Amino acid sequence: MRLIEQSIPVLQEQFILTNQAALFWERQKALILSDLHLGKAAHFRRNGIAMPVQLALQDLERLDTLIHHFAAEQVIVVGDLVHAGANKEVPLFTALTHKHEQVSFTLVRGNHDRLSEDQLWAIGIQEVYDELNIEGITFSHDAVQYPVPFVVSGHIHPGVDIMFHTRQRMRFPCYVVTPHQLILPAFSRFTGLDTGRMPAGATCYAFYKEGIFTV
Repeated sequence: MRLIEQSIPVLQEQFILTNQAALFWERQKALILSDLHLGKAAHFRRNGIAMPVQLALQDLERLDTLIHHFAAEQVIVVGDLVHAGANKEVPLFTALTHKHEQVSFTLVRGNHDRLSEDQLWAIGIQEVYDELNIEGITFSHDAVQYPVPFVVSGHIHPGVDIMFHTRQRMRFPCYVVTPHQLILPAFSRFTGLDTGRMPAGATCYAFYKEGIFTV
C-alpha cells in the first residue's frame, strides 16, 4: 500500500489527510475514518449479486497498515461501521481490534449502525456515541444542524468528477473541507460517490496516483 499524506490546519490542530480515505489527528494520536460498511458486499451476495469476498478483508488490511504507520492510540469511526445487523464480515473487524489491544476503538453511530452496545463491545468497540466532541471538534455521522466551531462527518461518500486534458473524465473520492466542516470520504472501496452535495465554498481534496489535487 502506497501512502500519500497532506497536512491541513483545523482550528488550532493539524489533520493529516491520506490517500487511504482516513485522516490522522496528530495531537490526539487518533486515526479517523467513516463508512466502513462491513457486510455491504455480503448483503449484495445474499441477493444474488456476485461480489468478491476479499473486499472487507482488503479494507481492514488497509486499516491495520494505517494503525501501524501512524502508531495510532485511538481509532474513531464516524458512522456506518456495520452496514446493517451482524454478518460474516464483522468477525474480521473483531480480529483487528484484538490484534490492536492497546488501541481504543470508538464509534459515532451512523444510520446503518444497528448493533446494540453489548454487541459493539463484544467486537472491540470501547466507546459508542451519537455525537462526540473533542477539543471543540464535533464528530457526527451526518452534518449537524446547529452552530458548532467545527464538525467532522461522513455519510454522503463525497467525490469529485474531473475532466483531464486528454478529455478523459474520472471520478475520485475526496475530503470536503470548509472553515467549519470536514466531510470524510467513505473508507470502504465498495461504495458509490456523491459528486453533487457539496457545501458552499468547500475545497475538495482528492488523491490521484502520486499526488493530491484540490477543486
